[in-house]
Amino acid sequence: MLTVLIPLQSVAESCNPRTDIAENPQKGNFIYSESCHVEFGKLRYAEKERQKQVEHLEESIRLKDLALDISNKRIENWQEATYKVEDRLIKMEQNSQKVNMIYFGLGVLLMGTATWAAGQLR
Repeated sequence: MLTVLIPLQSVAESCNPRTDIAENPQKGNFIYSESCHVEFGKLRYAEKERQKQVEHLEESIRLKDLALDISNKRIENWQEATYKVEDRLIKMEQNSQKVNMIYFGLGVLLMGTATWAAGQLR
């Protein structure tokens, strides 16, 4: 708001609408003094520059939002991958315990079979 008021203030200082702008009833338009014409031209130029600035700022905001979205997706992917790896490690530990129990059971069965086979040799 302040950026709009500052140029208007400079126009108001060098261009008095009551004395420097006159109505032309024949053509239905207005006649401006040279100082008003120059000041309004500067104001129009400044408005174009300000519009370009606004467009650049809007583009910057859009790119910032895009970067945040990509960053959030990377975090979600990392979390998902971490949970999958953790689940896989837990399953591997559980399977390792089962395999150890199977080996123990096979060892007991083998010892029992070996003991029985040794008893048959007598």
